[in-house]
Amino acid sequence: MSANKALPAPERGLLSAARARLLQTHNGPAAGEAAIPWPTGIASAAGKEYLAYLQAADAFYAARWDEARQGFAGLARAADPWVAETAAYMQVRTELAAAMARSIDEYGFFQGLKSVDKAAAGRGRAALAAYLKAWPKGRYAASARGLERRALWLSADFGGLAQRYEQLLAAVPASSEEMVTLVQEIDNKLLFDSENTSPRADGPLLLATIDLMQLRVADPADKDSGVKPGIDAAALAGQQAEFMRAPDLYSFVLANHAFYVAKDYARVLSLIPDDARRRSYGPLAFSRQVLRGQALAARGDRNEAGFWRELLGGAEAIWQRPTVELALAMNLERHGEVAAVFAKDSPITDRQTRAILLAHSAGPDLLRSAAQSSASPRQERDEALFILLYKQLARGRYAGFLANRALLPADAQMEGKFSFAPYQALGLGVFAKGRTMEAGFACPALAATAQTLAADPRNVRAQLCLGEFWRLNGFDDFTALDIAPPASQLGGAVSGFPGLPNRRGGFYEAAIADPRAASVDKAYALYRLVRCYAPSGFSSCGGGDAPKAQRKAWFDQLHREFPKSAWAQKLRVYW
Repeated sequence: MSANKALPAPERGLLSAARARLLQTHNGPAAGEAAIPWPTGIASAAGKEYLAYLQAADAFYAARWDEARQGFAGLARAADPWVAETAAYMQVRTELAAAMARSIDEYGFFQGLKSVDKAAAGRGRAALAAYLKAWPKGRYAASARGLERRALWLSADFGGLAQRYEQLLAAVPASSEEMVTLVQEIDNKLLFDSENTSPRADGPLLLATIDLMQLRVADPADKDSGVKPGIDAAALAGQQAEFMRAPDLYSFVLANHAFYVAKDYARVLSLIPDDARRRSYGPLAFSRQVLRGQALAARGDRNEAGFWRELLGGAEAIWQRPTVELALAMNLERHGEVAAVFAKDSPITDRQTRAILLAHSAGPDLLRSAAQSSASPRQERDEALFILLYKQLARGRYAGFLANRALLPADAQMEGKFSFAPYQALGLGVFAKGRTMEAGFACPALAATAQTLAADPRNVRAQLCLGEFWRLNGFDDFTALDIAPPASQLGGAVSGFPGLPNRRGGFYEAAIADPRAASVDKAYALYRLVRCYAPSGFSSCGGGDAPKAQRKAWFDQLHREFPKSAWAQKLRVYW
């Protein structure tokens, strides 16, 4: 308005004050406050244009789409250049907002493209084209070009949307925040939109992305998934022309089909030559070499480990080195060379990779060595010692537990944050200072219990006391070190501690069945065995669940054979 010399100063003041009416439309008037009326006395042609714009904008923000549409359209030939351009731009926003209006439910959630007003979306596209034709370098041109993508999406024109995205992917810097936002938009509006049942693209990057998505196959272990690749070799071969400008990307897509679908690992090697000695790699070049290494692994090639070691030299970009270290660690594990991962000159330094192998693959000797390694960080030493002590105690290797318990540091804490059990706060100090005794049932310190079990693994009272240690220190739900990953993943190939861990439910059942068990021990075992099912009816003591009839039988046995025991008196129900 300041730039419009035809607008009288008094009218300029009235119109400026009238803009407060739009805020009132947004926020609502305060209690007892009447809506601000539109100004009167606007007589000039310029003033009437500004007032008409404000009234159309007011209708827009109040979602009165027809009124807004007519108001902005009526300003198409406005003399004021700002009013004319802005009203044309607002016609775009009005139509696109109107297109979505009925697709937003009462809670603000979008109900899908099927509920969009396609006629309004079409008018929005036409308004966009008209605006950009009249003002190709206008003040809203950048925003209008962005809104073109929204108009294409609302119209379900996925082909046009894919073309626009391909252009942007080539223009936006790959490492920019803008690219992150763009990729998320492509995921939401093109690749994973439920209305886009057959994603298509004619540019190499998006086409490769869609191909790779369609090459996804079900987990072989899930025989009932019914998922099959959505594209075959013939269809990929027919795309060669689209990839003329990106031959490495095309051969990468073909190699993925050969690896994941055809299981033709020799073809993977022919499509992706060895290029493992670069100083650095971009994402595509690195991905190609990783796929080649996976093919070497699938073939059992004796040069696989050497390939990964060479690739490490150029794996400098984010996540590249940990990826190669993981692959090398899997090779060493499959060949029984887990100790090489922890050797002094090992190139595998990734904490997560090392932690997985300690948790699931390392045997007692390696764990003891790792716990004493001065070259390793304190966290890794503590994790190795915790794993060693837990597995030896849980698997009945009591003499070994006692020997290695001497490695406990003087400052070992009762709580800790270990990578193998991030949601359980169990620290090394539990093996030195953990609770071992419930009121009414006497147990010595853990070391004394382990000493007794080392001499007599079937000692009933010692087994029950070990069960108390598990129960009182939160080990009932501790399975992080006992459930190995699948054989195809790191940590699933070998186990340095074969066999299943002892659970306290087994100790109770053994005590009940042992004719040597003292009455107080058998009564306590019955009490605890029934309590294993409180209050859910499912066992918290490990092993399988006993049916309710069995739980009742234990309950009845306790009250029949030991009616005067404290434990029978305490146990009034079963679960």
